[in-house]
Amino acid sequence: MNDKAWEKRYEREKAARLQAEKIAEEKTREIYYRNLELKKLAETLEEQVKERTAQLESNNHRLVESRNTLRTHQYELQEINQRLQEKAAELEKISHHKSQFLANVSHELRTPLNSLMILASILAENHEGNLTSDQVHSVQIIFNSANELLGIIEDILDISKAEAGELSIYQEDILLGDIWRSLTDQFMPISKEREVDFEVICAPNLPEWIHTDWKRLKQILKNLLANAFKFTPKGGSVKLLIHKETWRVGKDFSSEGLVFQVTDSGIGIPKDKHESIFHMFKQADGSTSRKYGGTGLGLSISRKLARMLEGDLTLESKKSQGSTFSLILPPLTLVTTEKSIRNVNSEFIIVSEEDITEPFTGQEVLLVDDDLRNSFALSRLLESYGLKVHLAESGQQALDFLEENKRIELLILDMMMPVMDGCEVLKHLRGKVEFRLMPVIMLTASMLKDDELLCRAAGADDYLQKPVEIRVLMDHIRSWISA
Repeated sequence: MNDKAWEKRYEREKAARLQAEKIAEEKTREIYYRNLELKKLAETLEEQVKERTAQLESNNHRLVESRNTLRTHQYELQEINQRLQEKAAELEKISHHKSQFLANVSHELRTPLNSLMILASILAENHEGNLTSDQVHSVQIIFNSANELLGIIEDILDISKAEAGELSIYQEDILLGDIWRSLTDQFMPISKEREVDFEVICAPNLPEWIHTDWKRLKQILKNLLANAFKFTPKGGSVKLLIHKETWRVGKDFSSEGLVFQVTDSGIGIPKDKHESIFHMFKQADGSTSRKYGGTGLGLSISRKLARMLEGDLTLESKKSQGSTFSLILPPLTLVTTEKSIRNVNSEFIIVSEEDITEPFTGQEVLLVDDDLRNSFALSRLLESYGLKVHLAESGQQALDFLEENKRIELLILDMMMPVMDGCEVLKHLRGKVEFRLMPVIMLTASMLKDDELLCRAAGADDYLQKPVEIRVLMDHIRSWISA
């Protein structure tokens, strides 16, 4: 290779080297600046990471605190729930004890009232004629006072039940006649004492049976009649009218409901007080309770009970022009399951106080009651109607007596007795063939709603609550043994 060729080669290599150096320099510069950018980016990222890390640490710290707080709250809630459960159990226990206490109080109050009212009623009738008119009047005051005391007891017990949500309704088929006869017996003595005319008027075409709660219906009517007599002056009048009235169920049809109207010629109630008197502890006038007495509970409870019976209690009155309270019961009240329903097709019936029933002729009855006061009062009453009464003070004594005496036609049995109660006596009786058809009337002073179901389940044919009303008791006895 000649010099010229080497020179050219050298130049080419030199140019290539210079080009390579230039490229390397550019790449170095590019890498340098790229490194600067990456370093800056790395620093930025590092700052961001630090900030994010700090934020995460802060968040984590807050989460830990929140978790601890939540755990603390959970422990507190668990403690609160535990305390609430303990409190609920305690309240349930207190409520049970309260109900039991009220039942016991009812029993302890009704038991002496039963004998007191029966004996006072017997004395007031004065069949032997050995009491003066003043003495008969005094006995009537005793009877009426006992009735008022019974009403106050029922109001107080019902208020307690209403507050506890235990006020209940038990609907069944009942004899309409039992209602007005019972009210006649109770308020005729008050009518005589206060010299206020009293009538019970039954409209024609009323059914013999109705479907409602006997106890609650009577309680409402007793409250209304008691108020009517309380606010009616001497020489006035009180009427109880029982009739059917159109009950508007809807726009397309209507049917008949049953209405009990209590009308008096008393002091009346101003129109602006028509609603307030139905409030608890309220009366038409603040001075009324001082002048006429009363707790202010009766009308409030009566309206509540009327609505529980799916009816209503309304008032029509003007001051100084008397009042009319109407207890309106729904059409279902007239729908019963009894097969022997018959209507009273005569004209309006005005109920008198005459007792036209025939006396018994020595039919034998066994009366079982551990309370000697009740035994004495009831035996005196039954004997005055011509029954021969045998007494037993305990369930076992009653069972022993029945084994030896097969002439007993009716057993009247107290439910609440020590050692062996009435239901247990019944179970023993119904377990023996010879006593399975013996009619049994169960008496109790208890207010517990399930007692009648227990008595019926044990085999009782009839059930009455103390204090028993004479006419109602005798009507029930006549339904099982003939005079």
